Amino acid sequence: MLSQATENPCFGGWPSPARARFLRVFLEIQKPRLCKVIRVLAFAYPYMWDSLPIFYRLFLFPGESAQNEATSYHQKHMIMTLLASFLYSAHLPERLAPGRFDYIGHSHQLFHVCVILATHMQMEAILLDKTLRKEWLLATSKPFSFSHIAGAILLCIIFSLSNIIYFSAALYRIPKPELHKKET
Repeated sequence: MLSQATENPCFGGWPSPARARFLRVFLEIQKPRLCKVIRVLAFAYPYMWDSLPIFYRLFLFPGESAQNEATSYHQKHMIMTLLASFLYSAHLPERLAPGRFDYIGHSHQLFHVCVILATHMQMEAILLDKTLRKEWLLATSKPFSFSHIAGAILLCIIFSLSNIIYFSAALYRIPKPELHKKET
């Protein structure tokens, strides 16, 4: 796998030993299956985290949420999200007609269109839920205090900075290519 990557024309300007040392740093070349699993989890985990309350509401309490006007928006959101994931994973338009969807209409573009529409449906559902259930929300939830808000902001800053520091430090661990010495 490493030899295939070092012959890649993208890295054509570097001498072969330096290319090989540089490419060993990339985990995707070393362990492609692990990287694919990590990439799928990077998309699936946030989707599941955001969708669990919607699943709970739509599937566990269908009678209670059926009277709510926001249910149709939640259902449209779920349909658009499933359509987006299907189109992206199946590579459907370009697989059916190769070469015709190279610039406009390929699966990645359709994925983004469907995700944007799904996000719009989700925001509409949240706003409608908030207005319909305002009295119940005010009666059952505690108001946020300054310490709650400051704690949430501080946690976001800490996680974001640690992420930036971790991946920036990885850039400094890349071995520098050796300069070729002239033979005498």
